[in-house]
Amino acid sequence: MSTAKIIPFAPESAESRAPVQRYRHLYRMAGRTIEFGETVKLVGIVVGGVLVVAAAVAYQLGRAAPAGFPETAMTLLGCAFLAVLAAHLWDRLFRARGKGLQEAVDALVQASTELTEIQRAEVRSLRRRAVERENAA
Repeated sequence: MSTAKIIPFAPESAESRAPVQRYRHLYRMAGRTIEFGETVKLVGIVVGGVLVVAAAVAYQLGRAAPAGFPETAMTLLGCAFLAVLAAHLWDRLFRARGKGLQEAVDALVQASTELTEIQRAEVRSLRRRAVERENAA
């Protein structure tokens, strides 16, 4: 004799949680992209600062030596400016990518037929928390 096993319908089953997990992962990716842009900017600022210090040292040494050091100091200052500018531009690029991904996920959540209204609200709260963290930083 075999007995049939009845599986009750649970709205919060693993199958119904899969889309929420997918959107959560996408929101995390968008947040990490934005955070990576911030990291790139900070690294650029540190590199620019190191180059400014190197320029100051080269200028101080240039007063003791007759040739070559003032030009080196100016070149280092120019490189510091370019490093900070490049880091700032890369930061803007990564932030734009991350925000674009967030907006695309928002559109996917709104159009999803797999999500219930409760799950949609949960996913929207994930987005709201991400925006609050971004504004706090």
